[in-house]
Amino acid sequence: MDHDATTDNEWIEGWLRGDQEAFEALYNRYRLPLYSYLNRMVPGQSQLADDLFQQVWIRVLENLERYRDKQRFVSWLFRIAHNLVVDHIRRETRNPMEEVNERTAVDESAPWEELDREVLIQAVERASADLPEAQREVLLLRQQGVSFREIAAIQSTGINTVLGRMHYAVKGLRRSLGAYVT
Repeated sequence: MDHDATTDNEWIEGWLRGDQEAFEALYNRYRLPLYSYLNRMVPGQSQLADDLFQQVWIRVLENLERYRDKQRFVSWLFRIAHNLVVDHIRRETRNPMEEVNERTAVDESAPWEELDREVLIQAVERASADLPEAQREVLLLRQQGVSFREIAAIQSTGINTVLGRMHYAVKGLRRSLGAYVT
């Protein structure tokens, strides 16, 4: 079976029929984007991100029979992750998350270019940390390729609210990064 051409729903149906490989393929398709999302939602807490990652997949396994393909699987998966993060934050603190680590890949280039990128990456991380939690989450989910409509479902809000949050997140980043944005 061609793993890239197989849809999420085909993998889900395979798993429900008892095909272990089907779930492994689904897991492998989303493990890196999900893990990256969780690490950014709970920055500097890799053990917590690991725990949340495992909890997400446990919930997926427990509830996969009830999953309906009315929404994309990735939206459903990130909704579970979102809910677990929010639940953790509510249990642990009344303060919103403090920062989001947004790392971008640095290609092999001249050393001074790498330093410039690193300075910019650090500036973006600091600027992102100042964004309200909902705006930061929209930014992170968009970086993972989640559509605005899916983000609206994840955040249990309207699409116009999500678009507004993204608009204000970008505006806030531009204001904070004025020295870097020409």
